[in-house]
Amino acid sequence: MTREDAPVFVREIIKTSGDMWMKGWAEANGGNISLRLRPEKTGDLSGFAPKTGWIPLEKALPGVAGEKFLVSGTGKFLRNIPLFPEKNVGVIELDAAGAAYRQLWGFEPDGRPTSELEAHLRSHEVIKAASGNVKHAVIHTHAPHLIALTYALALDTPRLTKLLWQSHAECVVGFPEGVEFIPWMMAGSPEIAAATADALLRRNLAVWQFHGVFATGRNLDAAFGLIDMADKAAQIYLMARAAGRVACTLTTDQVTRIAANFKVTADPAGLAADTADYFA
Repeated sequence: MTREDAPVFVREIIKTSGDMWMKGWAEANGGNISLRLRPEKTGDLSGFAPKTGWIPLEKALPGVAGEKFLVSGTGKFLRNIPLFPEKNVGVIELDAAGAAYRQLWGFEPDGRPTSELEAHLRSHEVIKAASGNVKHAVIHTHAPHLIALTYALALDTPRLTKLLWQSHAECVVGFPEGVEFIPWMMAGSPEIAAATADALLRRNLAVWQFHGVFATGRNLDAAFGLIDMADKAAQIYLMARAAGRVACTLTTDQVTRIAANFKVTADPAGLAADTADYFA
């Protein structure tokens, strides 16, 4: 399969994986991507013959029962998706109870979906319901400046949110609901899958301490854009600190005024957070 003859949904993941690689977010086999497929965009996929039997999930997900997903493969390098999509990504289908999945296409010759599949599928169930079936994309990646923040600073959700808002004026407009901070948990575990899904009930971005970031959006471009904006804010803050000190920053009043100007509602806990020690 080439980029030119790939279905539109495969071309979307080809573009996003290439963008992530060029950003330096996807070293080796780091990061994973999933897209809940829409029949009106993908056409009839009933011709995909099952490649595996049903594989049970840790937890049944009735909210996405019967759905099909395009998912990156475990152990695969995202930078190779544009070269060999059929080897590095695949389509899976959930059963009628949302309790198991089977592979329909891709993962050639004998690959499997990402090790973070449970986190992706739980997140899809949550965002489908919370967004009224608008959000279809989930990205997990290793955005370096956001990861660096989790080493440099003692963080929680309100303070991380406000720090990013104060570091880049676009951020309160891009993610007025804030950014969830998830303390370290084992990657691929049911615990981090549950914590991430819970976070995405309220927000579109969740930062995993010492590890990376999860983002959702109506499509992969939207999810990618949120990560890009948040990571740039973290980079600006770290660059200012590296210059010696942060002499000034956006004030709470200025952040509030930006939100009002763009008619978004900034998370009250984020606005109330005390970030003074980050700028001392």
